[in-house]
Amino acid sequence: MEQQIIHACGHEQGHYLTGYHSQQERKAKWLKTTNCRDCFVAEKRAAEAAAAASSSAAVSHLSLPLLTGSDRQISWASTIRTKRLAALTNFNSDSDYQACLQVTDTKWWIDHRDLTDVDLMAAATLAWDIQSAPAIRANADMPRTA
Repeated sequence: MEQQIIHACGHEQGHYLTGYHSQQERKAKWLKTTNCRDCFVAEKRAAEAAAAASSSAAVSHLSLPLLTGSDRQISWASTIRTKRLAALTNFNSDSDYQACLQVTDTKWWIDHRDLTDVDLMAAATLAWDIQSAPAIRANADMPRTA
């Protein structure tokens, strides 16, 4: 049964309530204490924008290399990288997160987004060691001139 509910934000929205009559009443009472869907989404987006601005400010002093990948991957990975580096720079010394600054692969950032800070730094160090290994070998094979 659809009921028109006036939410705490003052907007009216229709809700399809199911269950026993007592359950419907309880749900309607609760819905009146919440914001409507549009206000909830707007509030959530504003909070995300504020968090993104805060993270960007926290890492603005770092010279971050450009990420590589598709445009959608770059957008997503950039958000992840900024958020994670902001958290790392707030709690760790400069040397702890330097490996994270070197990772430019968007897929790596997306795949490792759920790691703990310690695991993220370890994975970044490993990724950087693997990435720089061919360059180190190539330099070692080059003849030296005096």
